Amino acid sequence: MPRVLIIEDEYALAAALSTVVRRLGAEPVVAASGQGGLEKAQRQSFDAVLLDIGLPDMSGLKVLATLRAGSMPPPVMIITAHGTLDNALEARRLGAHDYFLKPLNLAEIQPQLRALLELPRSEVPQTASSPDPSIMIGDAPDMQKAFAVIAQACATPVPVLLTGQPGTGKTLAAEVIAAQSGPRTLVIFRSDEWPAEQAGAMLSQCLEKSKGGTLLIEEVGALSLPLQATLCRAMSMGEQRVLATSSLPLLEFIHQGRFREDLYYLLSVLHVAIPPLAGRTGDLPALAAALLKRAAPDRDLPLSQEAMAALKGYEWPGNVRELVTAMQHVVAVCATSPVLPRHLPEAIVNTAQESSHLDQALNRALVAWLDQKLTCAEALIPDYDTLLAQIEKPLLAELLARFEDKPTRLAAALNMNRATLRRKLRELLGKE
Repeated sequence: MPRVLIIEDEYALAAALSTVVRRLGAEPVVAASGQGGLEKAQRQSFDAVLLDIGLPDMSGLKVLATLRAGSMPPPVMIITAHGTLDNALEARRLGAHDYFLKPLNLAEIQPQLRALLELPRSEVPQTASSPDPSIMIGDAPDMQKAFAVIAQACATPVPVLLTGQPGTGKTLAAEVIAAQSGPRTLVIFRSDEWPAEQAGAMLSQCLEKSKGGTLLIEEVGALSLPLQATLCRAMSMGEQRVLATSSLPLLEFIHQGRFREDLYYLLSVLHVAIPPLAGRTGDLPALAAALLKRAAPDRDLPLSQEAMAALKGYEWPGNVRELVTAMQHVVAVCATSPVLPRHLPEAIVNTAQESSHLDQALNRALVAWLDQKLTCAEALIPDYDTLLAQIEKPLLAELLARFEDKPTRLAAALNMNRATLRRKLRELLGKE
């Protein structure tokens, strides 16, 4: 019988994964810590390993490195709720076979695990080139998904489409993919920089230069239909890998006849969707700190609570690109720490003053939400428990994500009874 080692400290998830393993006719062996998993791997051989990165005693990546150092290492699937790009790339570099983000879809994991158990040991992925450290930062769920796809794109030379608002980091992500995919020449063509009479010649030139290498087409949605046809023909010949970015709604353009449907599917073998900064304000502390350190490596410039509140209350129309500029502004005007609101760019300060504080914004949103709920006929007004559940559901979902999908840790942090929390998670979020 095949044997699968599950290294996961969350009991409920380990039990669910054990059930999946048994359905595949394999024997599950559970370890609740990294050291415990390594000790079990030393005592017996395993046909596959399911490994959480966020273990209580050590990083799962350290466990992965140790497992891979053996003479016949088992194939490993990484499971994490903390999917930074560095983690995803490092997992691929160390030879992880796949990378899954919490909350897990067990129906998706089962066929992947079945394939893993059928994989000959000689076909375990080889280690890739070492990634650049601290390339991109973000713990938000949508960024974790993007990091996972970026890591996949680094491991296979297929076309990749990167979409998102201007300034979110599409070009940076594409350059990471190109750099991590091996020693290939990278040629960049910016579609919206050339007038119509010159664009065709420049694209042809870039296609020629990128043969045997990688062509990055920025803002591919700005290509004219004839140039889209040229790109389609070039991709069918397969003489270069093509990466493309777009801040334009390509699917809408297809319906409008402004973008070729066949080109869209040629480009989007892998699709990296990078979220706007306003949708992941939880990433702002780490992002701002990293950008301040990059702009002033010899200075200690911590952000005050008031300054951080102002950053989180701002809508960031320019996304990460605007945050880079804002932190450069701080370095230029802040002579002593900590960074105060008056050290931030005027647009951010003005927005913070208008909205006062996030608590006030929350109160306004709550009043508007209650107005909408309570203006219906009296007989249809929801009871208090129903109203509370609607507020509690997104609150618990966000809190759980911040604690790596681990209810035990969340209950301890909230000083909440674990049984009560698990009941609420089951009733409101459908999580066991």
